[in-house]
Amino acid sequence: MTNATRLEFDEHGHLRPFTVDQCLAVFTEWAGHYPSARFVVIAIEPDGSNASTLGWGLALPDHVVTHLPALNLTGTFRTADDLIRLLRPDTDARVIWVDPEPEQWPDESDD
Repeated sequence: MTNATRLEFDEHGHLRPFTVDQCLAVFTEWAGHYPSARFVVIAIEPDGSNASTLGWGLALPDHVVTHLPALNLTGTFRTADDLIRLLRPDTDARVIWVDPEPEQWPDESDD
């Protein structure tokens, strides 16, 4: 925790609420430690001759948020692989990472 985000107490020992600047500092520090990663979701044609864009997503340290307008699907998933597993029975869906794939994913035991 930086000086900007140090906890402050009033004269009665109660925690003072963060200021706007302190809130921004906390989330800026968090984002620096846990960067998000953008990705595109595509579908490969059955014969492999073509692909189409289904939509995109953003991976955070503990989940991914996706918007796939081609399928009218918006949702939150534990990992990008979970999204692909959902799509796979009907579609040869693939994730293309725009940013480096996050190294941190939730533990399997968190289900």
